[in-house]
Amino acid sequence: MTAAAIAWGQSDSAPALPEGPGKDTFVSVCSLCHAPTAPFGRQWTRQQWELKVTEMLQEEPDVTREERAAIVEYLSANFRPGGKIYINHADAKDLEAALEISAADAEAIVRSRGTQGDFKSLDDLKKKVPALDSAKVEGKKDRLVF
Repeated sequence: MTAAAIAWGQSDSAPALPEGPGKDTFVSVCSLCHAPTAPFGRQWTRQQWELKVTEMLQEEPDVTREERAAIVEYLSANFRPGGKIYINHADAKDLEAALEISAADAEAIVRSRGTQGDFKSLDDLKKKVPALDSAKVEGKKDRLVF
């Protein structure tokens, strides 16, 4: 596993990538270094995605400007603030921001996920993390992906 893959995190039980323009380019280029599920859990702005793509592809001269733009477009359209929250893939920092919960609650989600396995539903999440501020999570249930 490359450093990039380790830094982004991966899971074996990932939901499908969203469809959209640039998906094929993203998968074909970015899968060379890490799993295509790497952006799950991220909710970044276009500028943040541009910086990450530039960083990740800085030593890839064969990736064209058009391909880089397509990757940024795909990521910024599908993994943006206010978008889907991949509860089984996001790190604590991203969960804290996306769910607007405390750092302690976000850490509890990650810890529970690590010891008890992926969450299957909102009820499963509430059951496995009983101290969680469930009102905040309930308000975002339509954005949760298990």
